[in-house]
Formats: sequence, C-alpha cells, structure tokens
Amino acid sequence: MANAEYSMRYIAPGGQVYNLLRGGRSGAFIDMGTLTGFVGEFEDAPVNTVGVAGVMVDFRDRVVNQMTGSFTLVVFSREEWVQARRDFSTRKYGTLILEGESRYVLRVRSSVSLPAPGSVPRSGTRIELSLVSDDGVWVSEVSEPDSVVTVTNWGDVPVWPRIVWDGAGGSVILPSGAELHLPTVDKQHTLHLERRESGRVYTRDGVAKEVTRKVDAVGECVPVGESRTFTIPEGARLDWEIGVFDPWI
Repeated sequence: MANAEYSMRYIAPGGQVYNLLRGGRSGAFIDMGTLTGFVGEFEDAPVNTVGVAGVMVDFRDRVVNQMTGSFTLVVFSREEWVQARRDFSTRKYGTLILEGESRYVLRVRSSVSLPAPGSVPRSGTRIELSLVSDDGVWVSEVSEPDSVVTVTNWGDVPVWPRIVWDGAGGSVILPSGAELHLPTVDKQHTLHLERRESGRVYTRDGVAKEVTRKVDAVGECVPVGESRTFTIPEGARLDWEIGVFDPWI
C-alpha cells in the first residue's frame, strides 16, 4: 500500500467521522508529518538446540502485543476542539479505517487523557493524540455466504471465523471433521469459533445462553499461511478477519 493513494477515517464511539488524510481542510485533519506507529508489535519464542548453531522460530507461537501509534490532529474552531476531546476516549473504542488498494480496520482508544489547553483554542490548534489498539493487528473483513467455504489465511495471525445465521439453522462441519448443529432461531445469531469465546453464541442483546448450550461448539482456527474448509447450512454465512501487522506495504 506504500505506493498507493490512500485515505484514513476515524469513526468515534459516538459515530462522529473524521476524514484524516485526504479531502481538504474543511474540518479537523492529521498533520501527515506527525503520523507514527500503527504497526504490529510481537514477541517470538526462539528455541535453542544443544550442539546446533542458531535458533528455531515457529511463527505460529508469536505473542502479539498491543499496537501503538500517534499523530497530531489540527482543529479550526473551539467546537472542533471540544468535540475531539469527547471523541478520543481512554475507555470507549473508536475505529481507524485505512483504504487504498485494500481496506483495513483498527479498533483504537486513547492511551492517555488529553491535557487541558494552555489558552483558548483557536484556528489551527494542534492536539497531540496517542492511541493504542488492544487487538494488535489491522483487519481486513471477509464474508462468504456459500455452503462450502475455503478460508485462506494470508495474514500474520490465526483466523477464527464466525458463523452467522437466522431461521432454520442446520448442520455445520468444521475443518477437523467435527460436526455441530445450529438450532432454529427467530433472529440473527452469531457463533464465535474463537478459542477465547468458548463457542459462545451472541445476538445484539449479548450472549444467547440457551442457544450456546444447544450448539455445544468447539473453537477452530485457520493457521497462518494455511487454508481450511468449513461447511455451513443454507441461509448462513461465514465471517472472518485477516489480521496484519503492517497495512502500509
């Protein structure tokens, strides 16, 4: 993406949209010379073998840390300054969207509270912003409604798909050959196959405990650099995210 024309938007927790890298100076914007970071940080676990020079590194064992980045936001009125202080929160997540040849999304929050101004904000006031992503990677979102879906993981971290369905449900066959059944539901439900979610099923209202018990799912992923095939019932779809450390290349 380094040689492509790109744009970045920030969508605040309350829905306010900031067009940051392109589109004129009709509102708050990033000083491009101040944009730093926003690239994944990780730790490898090298293994030594007695009598053998060097180490072995299994990239599947990487520990992905928080991602950090910063930039200077330039605002042109007191109202924009006040709004920016609301929109970059240390507790509530906003979303950075980077678009060029591909589209990547990063969930972020402010890593520090913004200081009080030394004077009344005026046109051209600069706000130094330091952000952190607890997810650690930019993600490219993919959705596929076919009954047989092959997921190829070209990213930097394992892919943990989600199954979304509404209505009759049906049989699901995971890449390992394990089979589970999605019960009939009267609104949209989402089954998370991520290990941390322990096969929980969600609706917009939160965890659907009864449906979770009925499904009794196990977590399965697509390792980095590999492909896996999922079979899902008609009317369902498979959603997943490809996570990358560096969307700028």
